[in-house]
Amino acid sequence: MSVGKVKRVIGGVEARKIILRQLLDGPQTGIVLRAAIARRVKKPVDEVSDAMLYFNLQHLENNGLIERFRDGKEKAARIVPFQIQSVRRVLDVDAPVAYIGAIGDDPGVLHAVPKRIRAETTFRPETYHYFVEEATRRRLSGLTADRILHEVPSDIFYHDLGKMYELVYNLSQELIREHAILIDVTGGGKVCALALYSLAIEFDLPCVFVTEMGTVTWMRS
Repeated sequence: MSVGKVKRVIGGVEARKIILRQLLDGPQTGIVLRAAIARRVKKPVDEVSDAMLYFNLQHLENNGLIERFRDGKEKAARIVPFQIQSVRRVLDVDAPVAYIGAIGDDPGVLHAVPKRIRAETTFRPETYHYFVEEATRRRLSGLTADRILHEVPSDIFYHDLGKMYELVYNLSQELIREHAILIDVTGGGKVCALALYSLAIEFDLPCVFVTEMGTVTWMRS
């Protein structure tokens, strides 16, 4: 969901902003959310009506921003994973950045691309996650603790868009609860780049491409 759509769903309603801000910390029960609303509007908890809480929870759920589930005996709510980044942007909440890119037969991107991103953008990734073609993995050197490699068989990396997208999607699901995600489509070949770019489009994630001249081009901002 785009930032514009998230804004329309929230509609300037303060209770919805409070609920979403609280849920950015993780799943919460109705009791916790009611208390959060009470604190923000400076009212006793028993003056926060069911209508104020549950009507707005239902609105957010009906519009695909949150999902509700049973946690033991209580019902809880959480933000749908791929709405988290847009919700953060709307509420102006920062999170550490996780970079997701790829390395195919171009091992130089391991060091050159992060350097250009840090030089030309405001992004300062905490971790760099690379999908790496298995043959290229053996040629990589100079790895640091913040460079995390996810090795992929060559037949998937270069030829199986569906499986490659599944791998990209699953990693992003793991990261997005605690990180803002930056997608880079510079390395890795066409299939991997398309999988990464498809993820960026579907879930409104920022996406960059670094040219051979070292210029960072925004595919999505």
